[in-house]
Amino acid sequence: DFGGEGSEDIQEDNKTLINASVLGLIFEKINGYKDGSFFTPGFITMYMCRETIREAVLKRFNDIKNWNCKNLEELYDKIEDRNEANIIVNRLKICDPAVGSGHFLVSALNEIIAIKNDLKILQDRNGKRLKEYHVEVANDELIVTDENGELFEYKPNSKESQRIQETLFHEKQTLIENCLFGVDINNNSVKICRLRLWIELLKNAYYKNAAELETLPNIDINIKCGNSLVSRFALDADLKQALKTSKWTIDSYRIAIDTYRNAENKEQKRAMEQMITDIKSDLKSEISLNDPKLKKLSKLKGDLAQLTQQQNLFELSSKEKADWNKKVARLSEEILALEIEIEEVKSNKVYENAFEWRFEFPEVMNDNGDFLGFDVVLGNPPYIRQEEIKELKAHLKSQYKLYSGTADIYVFFIEKGFEILKNGGIFTYIMPNKFMQAGYGLPARKFLLSQNLLEIVDFGDYKVFDEATTYPCILRATKEPATTAFSAASISSVDFKEKFPDYVASISTTINQNSLTEETWVISNQAEQQLLAKIKAKGEKLEDYLGRMGKYGIKTGLTEAFVINEETKDKLIADDHKSAELIKPFLLGRDVKPYDGNKVSNWLILVPKGFTIKRNFPPNKPYYVQEPPPKYGNMEGSDAWAWFKKEYKTIAEHLIIYKEKGEARTDKGDFWWELRACDYYKEFEKPKIMYQVLQVKPCFIYDEEGKFCNNSMWFIPSEDKVLLGILNSKMGWWLISKYCTAIQNGYQLIWKYFSQIPIATGSNNIRLAIEAKVKEILSLKKSESDTSSLENEIDKLVYQLYELNADEIQIIGNNAS
Repeated sequence: DFGGEGSEDIQEDNKTLINASVLGLIFEKINGYKDGSFFTPGFITMYMCRETIREAVLKRFNDIKNWNCKNLEELYDKIEDRNEANIIVNRLKICDPAVGSGHFLVSALNEIIAIKNDLKILQDRNGKRLKEYHVEVANDELIVTDENGELFEYKPNSKESQRIQETLFHEKQTLIENCLFGVDINNNSVKICRLRLWIELLKNAYYKNAAELETLPNIDINIKCGNSLVSRFALDADLKQALKTSKWTIDSYRIAIDTYRNAENKEQKRAMEQMITDIKSDLKSEISLNDPKLKKLSKLKGDLAQLTQQQNLFELSSKEKADWNKKVARLSEEILALEIEIEEVKSNKVYENAFEWRFEFPEVMNDNGDFLGFDVVLGNPPYIRQEEIKELKAHLKSQYKLYSGTADIYVFFIEKGFEILKNGGIFTYIMPNKFMQAGYGLPARKFLLSQNLLEIVDFGDYKVFDEATTYPCILRATKEPATTAFSAASISSVDFKEKFPDYVASISTTINQNSLTEETWVISNQAEQQLLAKIKAKGEKLEDYLGRMGKYGIKTGLTEAFVINEETKDKLIADDHKSAELIKPFLLGRDVKPYDGNKVSNWLILVPKGFTIKRNFPPNKPYYVQEPPPKYGNMEGSDAWAWFKKEYKTIAEHLIIYKEKGEARTDKGDFWWELRACDYYKEFEKPKIMYQVLQVKPCFIYDEEGKFCNNSMWFIPSEDKVLLGILNSKMGWWLISKYCTAIQNGYQLIWKYFSQIPIATGSNNIRLAIEAKVKEILSLKKSESDTSSLENEIDKLVYQLYELNADEIQIIGNNAS
């Protein structure tokens, strides 16, 4: 089906033969993932473009005409001159800085034409309106119907049909040439994007005579290849001097581009390409001459020349001569260091694909060469984790205020997006929602709070991208000081694609921007926001409440060797009782239920890096320290293995089977039979709260029997049974849902987010009551008795601890059910 995307229904025969978004889908499957690019579904791009571009058009008219229209209906009532209105719309500048296969630009193109239709300014080249036709965007396609609701079909022999086809063609041409701009680091993406835009024109290609189609313009020049995040020249680099000394002007630059688009033959096209290259080269050279580093180097060289050309050197005293030598040496060192720095910049590999926003798009520069910026920046930036962009890190750290060593690359696209946006322009991205909670997102949260937020649509655990596990959000904002409130919506996992705009509107709430801080953002309705504010005031963050961090379970690196079943454990101990010292009860996530971790069906062979056992402790309670004894830790491999084999014969016989795999591990201790180093093995022996990292319902247990676990579980070194009751309660689950990352049907309790949930300190009497009931539950769980009534009583006590009223309890209860 080349008329739709993904699993959409095949479209009617008389609708578009080829949906250009199919090209984007194909490109993503073949080439996109390695660049962190994912195909954005049509219902998303359609929504983002509709909300963003309508707002941008409204702002543009209000700014130019000094109007105060609140919506397009009011704007329609104000418009008197259709030609002027078209000029205003046609000067809108929209950029996707990670354009990929161009899906957003195509959606933007369609949306602008639909807006012109709604404003009743869509007209042919003779100024005659298309009043008998209706144009709208449906399923991310431009649909044209006549007054009878019939789909428009081009018929070259029909004068009216010819008029409509020509109008649509030239409207698209004008908008593609004047309004749409894109950049991508992947040259194949750029080619696909250009092809998609050409296909949009082809859809409305028309015969200018009986046998000849209208010539397609060179619309490729607005879509450019380069690294959007890397530039040698700042946006405020001074072009005035460059323009004074150059034979070119910004206007001549624009004319060259316009001539290129409408070149009559290949020779003219090549000539314009060369001229554009020459212009950019001249500007680059002139800017370089004004580089502060080069100016400083020139001054230092001048100072050195003046110093060394002094004629009275031999007349200087010994002290003066020593001072002179020091100055010459200092200047020489500074010059050498600066020359090396400049040369490193010139030769730095990171600049190979640098994209110079400063002068690549003269359409967003004024006649003095000042960079004005785009009216709209929108798109789906790539998602590439920090581990995969090591070669860029030094540059990003030096150039980006939102830098964090662990930040995903999309964070830097946030900063770049606002940087290339004009004052008052609109920013719209779909990007991972992790920035709202992650530590690396703090600079981004702080920065975004300095802008004017318009909307956040959080998709929670809805899988927007088929091939990515990323959970995204849509964020819209304007580059201007914040007002008071913005719209927010949290999407549930329901089939809402067909009615997405209406669905979002129906669940949207208003959040006061000043209620957010640079700390974790929680997107919920006004009632929940107020409830959260109250809850925060009743306690303290989990990490502060504990005064320590949670810890992850054991990473064995070779589970098949070190994790054994009951039968193997019994055999090893039967043959060698001393082996019991190294065998520990081991829980897997699937073994636990709320409050109940009594079922142990696996055991861990624990041989820590450089271990020793002090046998003067009670039986079955060995104490591990990370100080290897001379008899073992200082031995070479063969001697150490001989010692270990003698001490723990049956375990050694079990492990030797896995020697080859053990030696290949990158996470072993000093020897292949040891686990990695860990400074808290002894913490597993102490009372603690344990929990699954991935939860679909509250699942926290209490352990005082020295159980170990794998890293699908974490533990909190604490005997606090009140905390256990809170975490297993409906209240605890509600807090987890607000602070933790959503997964399919549940949440991921990553410590840096989970540790932010507020734990009430509250009434001591209530805390004692919770503790008593938790102890009773723990006792009953050992005999597998039903504890549901006690758990309900704890829910009520926890509500009392947080001092919630009936309405607030209902908010929690609705979520928990």
